[in-house]
Amino acid sequence: MKLGVFTVSMPDYEPLEAATVLKKLGYDGVEWRCTTDTGDRSKPSFWSGNRTSMTAAEIIQRSPELKATGLAMPSLGSYIAIDSCTFEDAELHMRATAAIGAKNLRISAGQYGRQPGKFWDLFKKARENYAKLADLAAKHNVRAVIETHMGQLGPSAFKARAILEGLNPKHVGIMWDPANQTYEGSETYKMALDIAGEYLAEVHAKNACWLPGDKGWRYESAPLRTGIVNWPEIIQCLEAIGYDDWIIFEDFSTEVPLLDRLKDNLAWFRELTR
Repeated sequence: MKLGVFTVSMPDYEPLEAATVLKKLGYDGVEWRCTTDTGDRSKPSFWSGNRTSMTAAEIIQRSPELKATGLAMPSLGSYIAIDSCTFEDAELHMRATAAIGAKNLRISAGQYGRQPGKFWDLFKKARENYAKLADLAAKHNVRAVIETHMGQLGPSAFKARAILEGLNPKHVGIMWDPANQTYEGSETYKMALDIAGEYLAEVHAKNACWLPGDKGWRYESAPLRTGIVNWPEIIQCLEAIGYDDWIIFEDFSTEVPLLDRLKDNLAWFRELTR
């Protein structure tokens, strides 16, 4: 399996610095954080002021220097959603994906509970929109993928696949994130992979835990080795279906310094996948 890092989880670095660090550590590739980030970059955090952030237009402009790093770039982690972006914007992001030789582009199927409408109406609209996205993706030879993500219309592999069912898996797919599914959309690992089937496009690796608090249980990030998600079992399940594609880390734990967790995550998964 090939191992990379989603740069949302390494906010301290400028893009070329991030690529240099990952290559030196021995990672195979990088997934770029693709968004407009107006936060204070002198105080970078995961989701605001993240120094690795680039817009789709910036990625197109910088594609020659990004490709010159020698790192594989399998995907873009965009923050656009099919219920709120225009198809022109989606196509711009697809152009950026193609410009760096990537295949996968994350496009959310839309939020649930933050927009008016009942689930089945929103679901039907998402299917219609993703059918149009599949045609656009085919034009650019890329793949629009739904991440299993809490709070969205596709929090489980089953719901994500239901949105995509019948569309060409060469141009749409599922970004499977089992840590997100500990919050919403829980399925056993074997079942999730069985459901995703040929739509499985990428695996996101992080971990999480539930902790008691004054106002009830709270969901928090955890180191890959110690959270709820059983990564050794997941690797076994992936091997059982012959998966040999990308696992992309997005570790939001902060117990140890960033560089140390980048090193340890890679070392552990090299042991698990050898």
